[in-house]
Amino acid sequence: MNSKMLLAMLVMFTTGIAASAANARNWQQGTLTETEQSKVKEGSTKNSNTDGTAKNRGNKTDYSQNTTTTTTDNYETYQTYTIQGHDKTYVAREHLLFPWSKPANVAVGAPVKFAVEKSKLYLMDEDGKEHKATVAKVSLNAAH
Repeated sequence: MNSKMLLAMLVMFTTGIAASAANARNWQQGTLTETEQSKVKEGSTKNSNTDGTAKNRGNKTDYSQNTTTTTTDNYETYQTYTIQGHDKTYVAREHLLFPWSKPANVAVGAPVKFAVEKSKLYLMDEDGKEHKATVAKVSLNAAH
């Protein structure tokens, strides 16, 4: 079996597992009541650069150095979703890992399809893409 065929089989197998996991979720209907993007400072990175020079003064050498230090703040981007389900309202945060990562394509006030498994909330956006967020808060809806 050549490597291209093996790679194709691996991709089909992985896609099949992901699709079956998505289909096995206990999907619910809810309403997206709020969404917000935030940038959270997660620390900083410090870089130092030292330049040294030596000058020959005949019978002695003069040494000098100059150190420049720069500090860069590190920010992580999160998208927060508030979804009102039948019995409970969920607040969940999706960590957007890369600068090109996009949050779920959803509209506030629109119905959404979601599933909750332990501390994770899965949100199906309008493009059919599944987004995974961490549940930050759960509250019971008021009785009608």
